[in-house]
Amino acid sequence: MAPLLSQIVHLIKSIVLRPEDTSRRSSAQFFPGKQLPFGRTSGIVISWWYSEDTFDTLDTVASLLIGTHSELRDCDPESVSDAVMKTLQEVCINPAIFKGDALLFSKYRTLLECRAVTVPQLAAAILQEIVTNVRSLIGKRCTIFAVPRLQVTSFCLAEESIRVIAISDSTAWQDLVNEGYQFDGWTPMHPILGPGESRTFSLPGEFECLLVAEAYGTQKGAQFNSILRFRKLAAVLFAVASERAPYPYHKAMARPLELCVQFPHKSNPDLRVTSSSCDSVFPYYASPIPIGADEVATTQDWYSRCLRCSEDTRSRLEKGAHFLNRGMNSSDIEAYINYFVTLDALFGERGSVESSILKGVRTLGIPDTYIEKAKWLFELRNEIVHGGSRYITEWPKFIRYKKHFRSNPMTDVQSLAQVSVLKAPYVFAP
Repeated sequence: MAPLLSQIVHLIKSIVLRPEDTSRRSSAQFFPGKQLPFGRTSGIVISWWYSEDTFDTLDTVASLLIGTHSELRDCDPESVSDAVMKTLQEVCINPAIFKGDALLFSKYRTLLECRAVTVPQLAAAILQEIVTNVRSLIGKRCTIFAVPRLQVTSFCLAEESIRVIAISDSTAWQDLVNEGYQFDGWTPMHPILGPGESRTFSLPGEFECLLVAEAYGTQKGAQFNSILRFRKLAAVLFAVASERAPYPYHKAMARPLELCVQFPHKSNPDLRVTSSSCDSVFPYYASPIPIGADEVATTQDWYSRCLRCSEDTRSRLEKGAHFLNRGMNSSDIEAYINYFVTLDALFGERGSVESSILKGVRTLGIPDTYIEKAKWLFELRNEIVHGGSRYITEWPKFIRYKKHFRSNPMTDVQSLAQVSVLKAPYVFAP
């Protein structure tokens, strides 16, 4: 029996109808059967109890479902777990699957013993019902996140299903509307749903552009996947802009935006518009960051190069960009560690982290001073990770570093991380 089917059987077996001690087990009371649009199916109430491993098994079933069904890739485990348990509560009185009388009168100890078919048939039938219920939760959605200070020329990354839209670009916005998403008159500058509708779904604060990601999945899963892609793009855009800027960009005291809005496609079974909080994707900088046609072309070429890399290398590049973005959105030692994890994600090998990072940095064709700095920066990384210093300036070699390189460790580790992310695809790609 396949692992997923085996875990479904294990889950059913872990549901107890006659526990020895009800006070020491979590339980559920519910109306069995499929829920009708305007109320429950019957007045029957069923109670059952869970074993110690029920919820671990439930998590395993959800994980295997997402991993083995490509259409569920952008589903979140929580929603899938809820759908699995909902399915069991619906089918437990289905005479083609379970013996209803045995269940209602608790004739057996576990739910598995109430089956009306063989174990393989039981697992297959329930898997089919689970997939049907999960499919009712998924659909095409677009997630929108506002970005301040990023002054862009609108562009698309088709391979990532991402759009970057300047707020003044009505043509780019109309192109998105034409894709069939249910905006109902909502626009970033007029965030009101429908004529006379009181719901606004406003994006907070001032912003210059929108990041838009399209996904097919559950509401939470699509949002999670979209935020991952936003982080990757924000890291690359900022690295490209920083490389060409005459001076470094400094973060402002203003609080970054931490809200995204999600709209359903007209083909989606769930047509709700939702807004959700999320961690910061792009800090609020003190000055505008221009992203013109040249920067857009460089960014698009970076993504194109990534596609030419192996799957393992693409994973390294994605994680490197992710931690670069984490560094952008944090400060002090947390930022320092995230920037260094960027290098580790790109080049690190277990058991030889320092040597593999130095070897990787050398392949980038950057000035030798970066190699020398990297050795010192790795020493500071060890000092922080192992509790030797609570903040960067407490490092015993901090003053020596500043005098020797005429710079500071934070600026250098950020610069090295950005350069590495930008150049790595050109080194890795065949």
